[in-house]
Amino acid sequence: MAELVKTSPKKPVATPILHSDRRLRIQLVLPAIIGIWLVVGFPLLYAFYVSLHDYVLSRGGIKGLNPGNYTQIFSDQLLVGATRNTIILTISVVVLEFLIGFGLALLLNNKRLRGRDLYLLVLLIPMLMPPITVGTIWRLLLHPELGIVNYFLGLMGLPQPAWLGDPRLAMITIIIVDIWHETSFILLILLAGLTSLPDELYEAAMIDGANSTQQFRFITVPLMMPTILVAILIRMIAALKTYDLVYILTRGGPGIATETISYYIYRVAFVFLDMGKSSAMSFLLLVVIILLTLVLMRIMRTAETT
Repeated sequence: MAELVKTSPKKPVATPILHSDRRLRIQLVLPAIIGIWLVVGFPLLYAFYVSLHDYVLSRGGIKGLNPGNYTQIFSDQLLVGATRNTIILTISVVVLEFLIGFGLALLLNNKRLRGRDLYLLVLLIPMLMPPITVGTIWRLLLHPELGIVNYFLGLMGLPQPAWLGDPRLAMITIIIVDIWHETSFILLILLAGLTSLPDELYEAAMIDGANSTQQFRFITVPLMMPTILVAILIRMIAALKTYDLVYILTRGGPGIATETISYYIYRVAFVFLDMGKSSAMSFLLLVVIILLTLVLMRIMRTAETT
């Protein structure tokens, strides 16, 4: 009987071609890594270095180590007011933009609605405009004497308020302008999520006798939860950094009624010329945003698994 010879499977041998392919991938990715480091990494590390030193532009360059930049922040009453304004602005715009955007997305997701593409195009126009343009347009519209808003209010015999000059109305005005500008962004994300939902679930629910409210509660909301949290996360981060509209519309005024954290950081850096303190505030704002992002990401993962 012939002997059966058992041969062990051959191990793959690394060839020069595989090594060259690996080197090629590294060479292709390396420019992007270097670019990210130069554009993001180095400025971030340098800003952190500045935040730990006494650096006032009117006195020249960096004078010495000053970790007190971080401790001074917590006793800064102007920063307390800016923080309060930022929280009010962020909560207001995120909640209202989500509610309005979700409602519009549900309407546009109706396949029996005629002219859906036209409505969507009109609603997306504000999102296509940069914040500087939006702020300039609304500043002209809301001018107390030359603005068209007060002109029509006068024709109807209604009061003509100073929208941007009244401390009681300035923040509300900025919130309204922000809603007009950013709601289309929320609308676009939520509409994309709604159109991706499977029709089979709704057909099965209708066969079981579920009405529209029950379908929305038990199908739409649970399936849309990851998309909803993503939209809220992105919009919350942007709202916490609001600067453009405040700068164009009110310059943080009247007084400090509309001053946000980002605008106050700008003032500390380029009006008071204290680069060390402004860098410290920037890093604390970054830490807060990162923490909030981690919390929402954990909620997102929990929603996906349930």
